[in-house]
Amino acid sequence: MPGNTSQSDGPDFNQGIAFGDIADGGMLLGHVGGEPVLLVRRAGELFAVGATCTHYGAPLHDGLLVADTIRCPWHHACFSLRTGRALRPPALNDLKTWRVEQRNGMAFVRDALPEERSPKLPPTGLPASVVIVGGGAAGNAVAETLRREGYPGPVMVLSADPSPPCDRPNLSKDYLAGTAQADWIPLRAPDYYAGHGIELKLNTPVTTINAVAHMVSLADGTEIPYGALLLATGAGPIRLEVPGANLPHVRVLCQVADHCWDPLAWRRA
Repeated sequence: MPGNTSQSDGPDFNQGIAFGDIADGGMLLGHVGGEPVLLVRRAGELFAVGATCTHYGAPLHDGLLVADTIRCPWHHACFSLRTGRALRPPALNDLKTWRVEQRNGMAFVRDALPEERSPKLPPTGLPASVVIVGGGAAGNAVAETLRREGYPGPVMVLSADPSPPCDRPNLSKDYLAGTAQADWIPLRAPDYYAGHGIELKLNTPVTTINAVAHMVSLADGTEIPYGALLLATGAGPIRLEVPGANLPHVRVLCQVADHCWDPLAWRRA
């Protein structure tokens, strides 16, 4: 579901614009080096950030400024104007940022700024490990946030689903309509988790939790210890209780595997 922001929309910020062309609290869409850029003036400061939301590509110039953040107009993801950092789901990736230079009443957007590095948390007082029960968007966001905030210990996600964390709402939207590619659906590429030290275990339902012993038991009898436990199991889909709800062509879309069926088979039966 990409947005419609064009690389050629608005002025070339590298060539400069008059500082007075953008009002305080205002936003101006332009471009730098072929990339769409949003220039924001806030309390006398100028910030240059990527012009499209990293979630579904919404045009951020239609969004809302709140203090030194910008909110996506579609799904309300929140980004820092100062660092580009994604502060609130559903966006997972940060916005790109650029250095802004002011000279002789003109504003110029120059070189791209380096990505902000994750902080290093002191190990004192931190849990020895974190186990997350649930492989949906919430569990995924927790695992990523732990790494982004510099948590150094083991992180494990236990998911009963057969597929990695995915964009569940899109299962009943563009993907169902056939206009979204399959690789749009996972929240992250398969190698992301190993690359960030997140152990993702699929087809792994949890059966019991022993809060005293700090242990979770799996359906196969395996016991896994934890330093801290987070439950992010979400909820199961609500099924219709009406005549015909159990017919073979009535489906629940909750996982990628739920799309592995022939919608016309019932007509040929």
